[in-house]
Order: sequence, then structure tokens, then C-alpha cells
Amino acid sequence: MTESGDETLAALVHRHAKGHDLPRHVPHLRLADALARGDDPLHLLPYFADLGTKIENLEDLLAACTDPDEEEIQAYRVEEGIAVYLVPDGQWSVFTK
Repeated sequence: MTESGDETLAALVHRHAKGHDLPRHVPHLRLADALARGDDPLHLLPYFADLGTKIENLEDLLAACTDPDEEEIQAYRVEEGIAVYLVPDGQWSVFTK
């Protein structure tokens, strides 16, 4: 844990892997850049737009990903921003300010 109390991405991914392979690459991107493009490496922004969920900031993203009805996406607050994990395919991405 860091001074902010948030875990680092590396610690989260290592803890989350528990016997599974660690991801080779976890893309980091500024949420503002992804919003400007309308897409991101995990295609979360188009997915949530199709559901009618508006994402304008990191807190919106975290809330959408941690919604109890959302079973295929997990999100965690980390030192670097918001780490998102796609359960079906094991991909990670980190959204930063």
C-alpha cells in the first residue's frame, strides 16, 4: 500500500493472478484521451455508451465497472488510477487522470 492507501497496479495484478500467468502488458491511458477518441484498449467506453451509461471521469468509470449487475468487468482503485479487469479474457488496463 502507498501513502494514499491505494495498492499499486503491480501489487494488485500479482495478488489477483494467484497461480495464473501475469499479464505481459497492461496499457495505461489517460481517461481524457480515451474519451476524446471514444474508445480504449478494452472497448469499455463504447460498451458503456451502448448501455446508456455516461462516463465523464474516473469515478464514473469505477462506478460503472463495480455495478453489482456488471459481472464481466472488475475495477479497482490503484495508485496509478483505476485498474480495470475483463474477467472473460483476463485483460487489464489502467485509466489515469
